[in-house]
Amino acid sequence: MAVLLTVTGCVSAAPPSLRPSELQTEWEGAPATAPSASIDAAWWRSFGDPVLDALIALAERRNLELRLADARIREARALREGSQAALLPQLNGNAGLNQGRLLGTNMARPIATLGVEASWEADVFGRLRQESRAAEADQAATMAERDGVRLTMAAEVARTYLEYRLYRTQHTIAEANAKAAEETLRIARARFEQGVASRLDVERTLTTRGETRARVAQLAELAGSSRQRLVLLLATTPAELGEVLPETGPVPRASAMGVLLTPTEVIGQRPDVRAAQERLLAAVARRGAAEALRYPRLTLGSVLGLQSGTEAAAFLSGGSLLWSLGAGLVAPLLDFGRIRAMIDAADARQEQAYLSYELTARTGLQEVQTALILYTQGESRRNELAAATESARRAAALARRQYAEGTLSLLEVLDAERTLYALELQDAQATADVSLRLVRLYQTMGLMPPLQEEA
Repeated sequence: MAVLLTVTGCVSAAPPSLRPSELQTEWEGAPATAPSASIDAAWWRSFGDPVLDALIALAERRNLELRLADARIREARALREGSQAALLPQLNGNAGLNQGRLLGTNMARPIATLGVEASWEADVFGRLRQESRAAEADQAATMAERDGVRLTMAAEVARTYLEYRLYRTQHTIAEANAKAAEETLRIARARFEQGVASRLDVERTLTTRGETRARVAQLAELAGSSRQRLVLLLATTPAELGEVLPETGPVPRASAMGVLLTPTEVIGQRPDVRAAQERLLAAVARRGAAEALRYPRLTLGSVLGLQSGTEAAAFLSGGSLLWSLGAGLVAPLLDFGRIRAMIDAADARQEQAYLSYELTARTGLQEVQTALILYTQGESRRNELAAATESARRAAALARRQYAEGTLSLLEVLDAERTLYALELQDAQATADVSLRLVRLYQTMGLMPPLQEEA
């Protein structure tokens, strides 16, 4: 099975037929012999973090962009209902007062009318039906776009939460290194007072301590910014967020094996691909409606009412009963190319919709493949940094012990501590990067669980 759906027959007024196109059948870098698998549409659950689950659940209820998308769906639904109502007979009541003469008299007097009119356009050539199909496709596209907003919202909440956890983890690392720098400074001062170390050693340790403390403040600032971003995404307040989001906690991690084993056909379920497909179907239907303008329109109508003078007694006594049945036929004879121009414009819009659909599907394929490559490379980098950090941690502990014993210079201790500090920060960053890239990978796959009211 291939990933991209290609539309055939889209240059005619008939709805397009969809068939698979042989472009790409598996992900590069995925296990070649592994069986296909499916991933949970609620992909954030794979991180196993109840805080993240709670944040996304809250965003589903309160995110402002999602509520705006819901309002667009209500608009599209109303337009669809209006287009469907055009297929049914229309019934109108009317009342009027005019100056004139009743039949059989020569006296001018006010004439009152009261009646009911019914009309119905017999959709012989399908113009109204095509417009109704277009409205249905527009609504489906709007719903797919709402799914895209939900997906983007969930990914943004997950990314912001991961960044918050990263900055808090790095803040903890920086504080620990600041304490280590204080201990190194204490030893350097003691050795200086004993005359076995120079003033230069003390100044170097003071510099290291100052740099580390400055980094602590910077990381606290970054964590605060991420926290405020969550407040906006969840449309909540800092106090309410504090009830859900604890300050401490590890950076969530998850495996991407389910994504690696997912068939490439999943691209067809991306919200943007589904929306583009529905927009194409709407363009095809509107092209059919434009074509139907070439042909006559048949309208059936009837009138039933009363006509009399203004005296109420005349109406009560029956007045003059009016009724009529009729049919109207309107056919274009000479419009100087207006209908032809409308058809040509519909053809151009249909072609644009098709190209947009294909471009969207191909772009989705490229985004998933790129995200997959970035994830696998990030995983490799994290593993290497984890091993290097452990070695640096052992080296720093050994250097501090040997310096206290007087067998190692302070410069070597500071170098070991700086190396450890830098690697610890990089290791935390690499761990978060893998999770962030996994979120991006899930987002490019385009899966979201249905809303509760749609389930």
